[in-house]
Amino acid sequence: MKLLYYLTMKNIFFSLLLVVSFLHADDQREHRRLPYPTAMEYLATIKNDAIVLGSGKTEVHVFVDPLCPYSRKFISMVSRNGKMLAKYRYYIYLYGIPRLHSEDVTAAIYRAANPAETLLRVMVDQDISKAEGNKATRRTVSEISAVAEKLDVYKRPYLIVAEPK
Repeated sequence: MKLLYYLTMKNIFFSLLLVVSFLHADDQREHRRLPYPTAMEYLATIKNDAIVLGSGKTEVHVFVDPLCPYSRKFISMVSRNGKMLAKYRYYIYLYGIPRLHSEDVTAAIYRAANPAETLLRVMVDQDISKAEGNKATRRTVSEISAVAEKLDVYKRPYLIVAEPK
């Protein structure tokens, strides 16, 4: 009798769990877009922290995680395409995806003597460098994270193309 009771209670518990899961399944977060001038104001506050690739007139602001495979593909494509580097100026902001634990890699890139070269070595050549963050790198990462949260950066790479001046 006790066995039947426990099996019944177990079925009831899992049935309730299933019902609750279905009820909250449509509870997807809607991403918001800030007005363009507001977004550009926020980006202006971290522009000096960006790693710049390219020399074009059109600015492209890109949030990447150095360990994200999609970010790596994007940076590889851009860095190998001379026409894109001539047409666009990419402002690269390192904004980690929590599950990838890229904090030490991000710190190594920002602490390097030549961050752009180190970024390409890490993301294109997959020569991973790690370093412990210092006060300056933590400040940079914190400022970029604050802006990324305000802009609702929810994927990597995340691109914002500036309107030509």
